[in-house]
Amino acid sequence: MKMNISVEVTGNLLKYLDSKVHSGFFKSRSEVVRQAIREMIQQDLAGQLEAKGITIDEIESVREEVSAELIERKYGKNRKHKSDN
Repeated sequence: MKMNISVEVTGNLLKYLDSKVHSGFFKSRSEVVRQAIREMIQQDLAGQLEAKGITIDEIESVREEVSAELIERKYGKNRKHKSDN
């Protein structure tokens, strides 16, 4: 659910937002702000994991194992890849 909010920023921050939009990578100031918030959330989560002694590499390893298991369950061990044809 999207909601509108109003945020006051300094002139320097506004210039920074505009530079990101003018770079063509973002379509609007809102997109820049949303991406910044997403990155802040990722940093917070990484900090929480680090505090629990869990590394990003460990999470990536588990993700790969789970993905492989799910693919095997869905398609079986002997699944042919398109590149095998």
